[in-house]
Amino acid sequence: MDIQFRGHAMPHNPSAGTCDEYSVSGISSFDDVHGAYQHIAARHPGTKPLLSLDDLHQARYTCGHARDNLGLDSASEQDIAGLPPECFENGEYLGYPTTKAEFAIGYRNFMNLVAATSFQDACAHGLTLDTTALQEWEAYQQDPVSLLDQPLSALVVPVEQSYQALAAFPNGYFTCDLDPAQNFAVARHFALTHGYELIGVGASYLGYLRAEPPAPEEALAVAADFCALYNTRDEDRETVIARVMAAINGRTHLWLRYVE
Repeated sequence: MDIQFRGHAMPHNPSAGTCDEYSVSGISSFDDVHGAYQHIAARHPGTKPLLSLDDLHQARYTCGHARDNLGLDSASEQDIAGLPPECFENGEYLGYPTTKAEFAIGYRNFMNLVAATSFQDACAHGLTLDTTALQEWEAYQQDPVSLLDQPLSALVVPVEQSYQALAAFPNGYFTCDLDPAQNFAVARHFALTHGYELIGVGASYLGYLRAEPPAPEEALAVAADFCALYNTRDEDRETVIARVMAAINGRTHLWLRYVE
């Protein structure tokens, strides 16, 4: 595995300028993913790494549109008053983030956006998993590395909680998918309720890590929330719960699809 520091000026990155970034390649097991996460976190106390997962190019594209549509980079005169000179051209604010000093602006806007959204709101959006999507999810659970688009981007996000790191790379642009606020609500719920810390986001999936594999009673609770999130029909619930429990048994990772 190779972990390279890239600074905060990577091209074609919607978060370029607001967070330092690493490139992670040569991942062959989920232990490598865990190790990369721990390595970067240890080098940057007081931050939470956020890894890319599937289809990084598409995730960056939709992130950029989500940021624009939701006004996450909007700044007032008071916001920009203390920014460094490189944020301006001929005395005019550039209007998009180019420095780490601007992360606080986007973070505030993001947290204001997500404040009122709950896990129940995310469930009510109406996501479903058909047979093919459920089989895809099971395959990614069994072989987690197969989900990853390498090399991974790893943002170093100056936040206290893992789910707050989504402010650096918000995703969920299409109306049929969970939006950034709903993704935040899911990530917060799975962290506070089930002990799964957010470690990554891709074009279709969110990624979570747990300190230990869930015990049977914990796995049952996770499976129940899985069914709630994907609006599983009553007649399919028992079967889906059994499949989810089997897919997370003995494993510390959890992938969750946020697109229809």
